[in-house]
Amino acid sequence: MFKSARILVIVVAVCGFLWAPAFGADFPTKPIKLIVTAGAGGGEDTEARALAPFLEKHLGTQIMIENQTGAGGKIAFEKFQKVEPDGYTLITYTFPKSVIMEFQGKTGYRTKDFTPIAAWSRSSQLLVVHADAWKTFDEFLKAAKAKTLSGGLSGRGSTTHLMGLIALDELDIKANWVPYEGAAGSVTALAGKHLDFTICLSTSAVSLINAGKLRPLLLFSDKRDPYLPNVPIPKDLGFTMSFIPTLRGIEAPPNTPPAIVKILEDAIGKAAKEQGFLDVAKKRQIVLQPVSSKEFGKAVADVYTKIAKFQDMLKQ
Repeated sequence: MFKSARILVIVVAVCGFLWAPAFGADFPTKPIKLIVTAGAGGGEDTEARALAPFLEKHLGTQIMIENQTGAGGKIAFEKFQKVEPDGYTLITYTFPKSVIMEFQGKTGYRTKDFTPIAAWSRSSQLLVVHADAWKTFDEFLKAAKAKTLSGGLSGRGSTTHLMGLIALDELDIKANWVPYEGAAGSVTALAGKHLDFTICLSTSAVSLINAGKLRPLLLFSDKRDPYLPNVPIPKDLGFTMSFIPTLRGIEAPPNTPPAIVKILEDAIGKAAKEQGFLDVAKKRQIVLQPVSSKEFGKAVADVYTKIAKFQDMLKQ
């Protein structure tokens, strides 16, 4: 009797497995929340809102943008660590901002636990000054060696913070850093002449550069930006520097099922190729470079070793 009962249970289970739809096959069935870890108006927010309509098209559901600022994104990351891994809450930010924060002090999350979905661009940091200030990087460097200048950052623990520390250390100059909640505040303050310079992603300053209010002096990269072909990179000026490229993409909570990841990854890839998004990317001078879930995951693993070298600097 017991043997027959066990056989019956096994048969029912197997049949259920064979007939049930693959897990996540009907995903999504309700709106998806996309958390942005910076305030409205900055690069993270603008790109998320530009991509959202096309994600809605390819996922067949509403994308609700929610800005969660505070502590440079740390609060949002710590909440995200505990989110239900059902694909209905996602996060977008400037990677590897989250990893930098882990090296600054104790956090209630680990970026390596998050589930990478996909990224649409890689970008580099840019040193920008007011158009009425220095005309060349050499002029800026001479002034920076003569006195301590005020520099803007899009928050402590941000990618601009790390690049700023690396650059100034290798250039042997100092700065009085002024952190803001996102790049929008930093570039606006520079345009108002409240700062001597700022370091930001090239996309964050493009409108003010095009308007002639700001001047880019140096791109922190090993290759020139196609949208800023006349802006030198360190090797053009005889400098050797370390770089940590940034990604703009989307992640899911820890332990999100592969089936859901695949659906989201495909949708992001298609959304990023829509003409409407391509138009926004061109206007904002975003260098698009698709990054798959697998490639994103490798970038996460690799960056820990790179950032660890600058841990002491990040705690300054």
